[in-house]
Amino acid sequence: MLSKRLITGPLLVILLLGLAYLDGWVGTHQIATSLYVGWPMGEFGIETIPPGLIIFLTCCCIIPLASVELAAMSRAGGTRCNAGLTGCFALLILCTMWIGSAIPDSPGSSMLAVSLLASILATCFIASLVVYAWGARTDGVLTASASTLCFASYLGLFLGFYLLIRADHSIWWIIGIIAIVKMCDTGAYFIGSAIGRHKLIPWLSPGKTWEGLAGGLLVSMLTAWGLASMSAHWLPAEPVIPFACAMGLGLAIGLTGQAGDLVMSLIKRSAQVKDSSSLLPGLGGVMDVLDSPLLAAPVAWWLLQWLASGNPIY
Repeated sequence: MLSKRLITGPLLVILLLGLAYLDGWVGTHQIATSLYVGWPMGEFGIETIPPGLIIFLTCCCIIPLASVELAAMSRAGGTRCNAGLTGCFALLILCTMWIGSAIPDSPGSSMLAVSLLASILATCFIASLVVYAWGARTDGVLTASASTLCFASYLGLFLGFYLLIRADHSIWWIIGIIAIVKMCDTGAYFIGSAIGRHKLIPWLSPGKTWEGLAGGLLVSMLTAWGLASMSAHWLPAEPVIPFACAMGLGLAIGLTGQAGDLVMSLIKRSAQVKDSSSLLPGLGGVMDVLDSPLLAAPVAWWLLQWLASGNPIY
């Protein structure tokens, strides 16, 4: 298992860095959309391709795979869930957040973005009721519809926060957030394996310990400090993050990343499976990799917005 993880993990890191470089390159070579006839975003006042095109396309590839895994676990837990319906609405939510991040500031622009998102969420619930009740089948319709709405929001909204981050910040800060989360996971695993004695939540995740959590959070804080120092030198357009704020950033992102891992443990426990799938050798499924970064995304966005506003105390 460890040998497979040592192969699959670095390959995913290389792929992620390649996608980040490509996204950064595309961001510096914006193509005027006026060259394209019928550019759909023109209706929203968006005249150029919004930042994060490669990240958006990558998420569009991830969502169908993750939807299949979540739907399978939901069915294993006794709740009907349609992977196609879940993936379709997760993609629509993601598109809405991408469009919303690029709509120019104007009277009513915020209302438009909120209305689009709310309409898609409402449509998802109504469509789910129709699909699951098709054929005069009423058993479990409400729980199945709620499950679909929950998973579509889980994927679309949380991944969408990375597009919001990309709209205001360098792509390399997205890589930094993922690095903080994964370094926390790695630190918790190795430190917990070495000195862990006191179980964190044994009924939910027997392998996690308080010692591992503390060690992982320390690693995530040091990682955030190192990344903040690198950002100050290599990304002059980004806000300068002082030591105390960097440590707080690492603590918050690391902690929410660990919470995301526990959320996925809860879903897998209810389905009585060890991994979300066997798609990635040594790592499990797509959701086994995404669980921590997903929950950390909105927290990271709010913290970066706060730092960019100039409010942090030095």
